[in-house]
Amino acid sequence: MNEQQYRDVLLAKAIETPASPAAGLLSQHDVRMATEKALHELRGKKSNHQRQFERLVARRADLLLQLSGQREARLLAIRKPAQRWSVWLWALPLLALALGFASEKISEPHRLSLIALPLLAILGWNVLMYVVLLVRSMMAIASSKRPLNTEDASGLTPTASVGLWWSRSSAKFKDPALSAIYQAFLQDWSPYLQRKQSRQLQALLHVCAAMLALGVIGALWVTGMFTEYRVGWESTWLNAGQMQSLVNFLTWPAQKILGMPPWSEAQMQLLQTWPAGNQQGGQQWILAYSLLLGLVVVVPRMLLALFNGLLILRLQRSLHLPLANPYFQKLMRDFSSDTTTVLVHPFSMAMNAQRQQVLQSYLQEHFGSAAHLQFAPNLEYGETSGHSGYFRNTLQDNAPSLQVLLFNLAATPEEETQGTVMAQFEATTQGPTGVWVYCAEFAERLGTGAAAQQRLQERKQLWQQCAQGHGMHVAFIDKASTAQSQSTTSEPMALNPIKQQ
Repeated sequence: MNEQQYRDVLLAKAIETPASPAAGLLSQHDVRMATEKALHELRGKKSNHQRQFERLVARRADLLLQLSGQREARLLAIRKPAQRWSVWLWALPLLALALGFASEKISEPHRLSLIALPLLAILGWNVLMYVVLLVRSMMAIASSKRPLNTEDASGLTPTASVGLWWSRSSAKFKDPALSAIYQAFLQDWSPYLQRKQSRQLQALLHVCAAMLALGVIGALWVTGMFTEYRVGWESTWLNAGQMQSLVNFLTWPAQKILGMPPWSEAQMQLLQTWPAGNQQGGQQWILAYSLLLGLVVVVPRMLLALFNGLLILRLQRSLHLPLANPYFQKLMRDFSSDTTTVLVHPFSMAMNAQRQQVLQSYLQEHFGSAAHLQFAPNLEYGETSGHSGYFRNTLQDNAPSLQVLLFNLAATPEEETQGTVMAQFEATTQGPTGVWVYCAEFAERLGTGAAAQQRLQERKQLWQQCAQGHGMHVAFIDKASTAQSQSTTSEPMALNPIKQQ
């Protein structure tokens, strides 16, 4: 999953699970349609389970964000924010190059010391940084055995938080609903953003260090075109022999690579007087120090910048969702429910749009958003007598995952009527079966008083006893699409078969 897909998924998650119910931009119908369309478009594409799941989630998020964007155009500022300042940050290497080029002008332009302190400072600082990076890498390897919590950003550099603060302040929403969505999105997005910005900052610093050294090298060569350098040295503590050893150490790469002759003690004694007309000595010094800066600073720093750049690309292109998160656990169930079909046999109930919507909501909540709900013809009182093959005939061309009898709680269960239907249903059907009792309208008619609730529970107990007498599981469905299973576990009915033949 790439960065944009990852961002879309987290933004869709924030929209679907807002802090306030009033902030919702999507209805349950919108979510279900997006899930089904994503499944339809990607059905049949071969890949491993996690890759296929991430493709489905990304496509689903894209569909949801397209719909949300039509209703709230300001969401585009979160989905695809303008990169106003990150591009300008890469002007810093040019500034470092200019600073390096100008640094040569700070000291005397005609006198260059064999052990110029600015050059030695650049070399020493970079070597120190390499040691620090090496120690940090060794510590990271040592701690790699400890599991990394991708949602914990406490180990990140303070400079990364600066970029996070800027991203938070770059989009301000006065609307409380949009503000809640944005803050929920940032909570998930921040850990990745900080990791990315930390790598970007490291790459930028490496490039700046390399450009500073290149600026110094360029200044030496450009100035040497129009000025004769007088190379020499002076020291209170070092003699010619000690200076010879130090200069030969610093120019060792040039001696090995360019075949430059080593400096002699006689040369050191001569250069102590800062002689004029020593073009060869000036050229030798510029070549040696240019090569030294290139090998110690420019090449390693550019390689480190390239390494961090590759890590950024890898991070952007190989993102993985936190599958342990409850939101993604629910999506996994929703997508796996595409193969789930529940066939409902209503008994003496006209399945109008309102009742179908309540059942559909219950199905999505407990079986997954992509589960399919089918209805058999309505079975009226007395129709089962003389029609022992009713259920078998209804199902002979279908293979549902679950078959349920649907009764209305308003009716009092009778063994001669509802009991007979359950017995025939149990005897003639195969696979998982169950009983659903629709109680939304009856509960609404009774009201919320204590006496009404007691009567409601008594009626449910009668249905519970009737279903248990035939070895069937019963679930009560109300208007809020919640089911109260009257079993000892009080869990919603699942696809575990109650009866198998």
